[in-house]
Amino acid sequence: MRPASADAQQLSKLIIIDEITMLTKDGLLCIDILLKEIMNNAKPFRGKVIVIGGDFRQTLTVQRGTRVEVIESCIKSSPLWPVFTRLSLTENMRSCRENQHNEWLLNVENESLPQIETLFHDYVEIPHRMIEGDN
Repeated sequence: MRPASADAQQLSKLIIIDEITMLTKDGLLCIDILLKEIMNNAKPFRGKVIVIGGDFRQTLTVQRGTRVEVIESCIKSSPLWPVFTRLSLTENMRSCRENQHNEWLLNVENESLPQIETLFHDYVEIPHRMIEGDN
């Protein structure tokens, strides 16, 4: 009988991580270190195929964190990020009929929302219709 680690090496060829934007760069590093302990391979993620999915408009929250701290904790700041090949979907099927919502999200991403004087510079106002669900 082979040891369990040998089974893991042969059976696991693909790892899928959804909502990757909720994982910190340290979490990604932990996955790499764990695979290093299991496998005997010097490649990133020890040669396993890692498929990640997520919307980078939805970011990880850092409790009492500044915008810089949120960006620094993001997986895009990880030294492992460059090993990924990035593919982008062109249409969000969940919100394909939500044009106002989609436009607002794009404005948040592009930092083109009007600045509200009563809010801090890195805060955005969420339209009332999105909070109440009156789409």
